[in-house]
Amino acid sequence: MTLSPRDGVAAPADVLAALLGLLADVTGREACTLHPWQPFPEIGLDSLLGTEFVATVNARFGTAIKGAAVLDHPSLEAFALHVARETRCGTDPGPVFVPAAPPRRPLPSADELREELAQVLACDPWDLDPCTPFSDLGVDARAGAEFMTAVNRLYGLRERAVALHDHPDLTALAAHLATA
Repeated sequence: MTLSPRDGVAAPADVLAALLGLLADVTGREACTLHPWQPFPEIGLDSLLGTEFVATVNARFGTAIKGAAVLDHPSLEAFALHVARETRCGTDPGPVFVPAAPPRRPLPSADELREELAQVLACDPWDLDPCTPFSDLGVDARAGAEFMTAVNRLYGLRERAVALHDHPDLTALAAHLATA
């Protein structure tokens, strides 16, 4: 059974506030226009953005929440309760741990990006040609979100997974990141 704020249980304000900011970043909307009780589809969170949102949440909170959690917890309120439980593992009623952003590293080259993508795709980096389109390498929405989350975490960036559509291969993405 999934509890919600309507059951008398509320997510910690710090978790809700952090998720509100992440959701605003992912959807490209102002946080003040998002309502925690509003269903995700009404906010504009489709399957691609939902996957990106969950990957971003996992990177921020150090969790391993599955992308389908936004279907099981279809509003920010409900999802925040889930995140709060996951970060506490059900044992510690203390504050939620939110890691600080890592220091920014020098921007990645296409070869460094290839290493990260190879980890996501579970293949040898040398099997990936930096000029081959992501779609031809087998990068789907989940893999793209996971890849961009790893790149953001390692290099202190805030790029969205949809950047892979505008910069469709490792070489183009590296060039874009160099100017970001």
